[in-house]
Amino acid sequence: MNTIALRPYFFILGLFVLLIATGCARSPKNYIETDGAVYTPQGSSRPSVQMPLFLVKEDNRAYNRIGKPSVRQVNGAPQVYVDPGTPLIFFEEQRFATEKAKYTNLVYRVHFEQVPLSWSEINLTAGNNPGLLVIYTLDDQEQILLVTTVHTCGCFLAFLPTSNLQKQALPPNWPDTDQWVYGYTLPAMVDLPVMPESEQIIFTLESQTHRIAHVEVIDGSLNQLGKPFRKIEQAPMDRLYTLPYGNETVSFFEIAGEREGYVKNNRKILEKLLVGWWAFDFKVGEDKAFSNSDNSETIFYTSLKFWDRKASDMKDFPNFLKYWGWGL
Repeated sequence: MNTIALRPYFFILGLFVLLIATGCARSPKNYIETDGAVYTPQGSSRPSVQMPLFLVKEDNRAYNRIGKPSVRQVNGAPQVYVDPGTPLIFFEEQRFATEKAKYTNLVYRVHFEQVPLSWSEINLTAGNNPGLLVIYTLDDQEQILLVTTVHTCGCFLAFLPTSNLQKQALPPNWPDTDQWVYGYTLPAMVDLPVMPESEQIIFTLESQTHRIAHVEVIDGSLNQLGKPFRKIEQAPMDRLYTLPYGNETVSFFEIAGEREGYVKNNRKILEKLLVGWWAFDFKVGEDKAFSNSDNSETIFYTSLKFWDRKASDMKDFPNFLKYWGWGL
């Protein structure tokens, strides 16, 4: 069978995989109507507007809770896992420059126990220790211009420009009101005042998949949400390389070999079987490091087009923005 004849089969298979990937997407409700708990990061000198909030759906289920990367002993050897009983958020600043200006990224990272897999919970991204990144890009006046969210596997990338960003920096044909992101409707722009005081962006996280289902700016007391609160302690990003284990420390990431730069104990079986062969990457969907401390050569690609793997690498943030059409 020649290549031309194969094309319909690749298209059908790709469509099938896309349907599986978005099959977990549910019609998002307004966050005030959603059952869950609000996670509020603590321990930062940053203004509140520069600290994300998370509304976690079905917080009563352990795998939905933001947890703490930890180490336990299994069969006499250390094994990394995420403890759902202790919420923790990791943070660092990354600076970059383009031809136009200099910027600062505020990088927030959270992890979860798992994306579940069972006969009643079939999720393409099922696996242990998955994570989520929320990145605020600031100008030299410390105004938030752009919010980038992505799972730490590089999937489900979403951009949320704010009202502080000049319109000429938007990608061509950027929508006016809403955008469709793999099954969810998110705002095409986040309205932030020039001099915010108590505003914060709240991200609603879907049950099981931890997908961002809703994004909104709230102003004033969080008590108006009528939700229970979970305080998240903040830790520096490089702490992920020194998790306590008895009198030793263990890295959350592989630090040598062909999986260097990947989260340990994190293989994604369904993605490997259904996506890996046509994406030319059998580690597709596995979560990765993304920090100033990461010295691995693992590419944090955000496009499944294997020929654009390097161009969409988020580790090179200026070229990553350029690839996706942003004119910062």
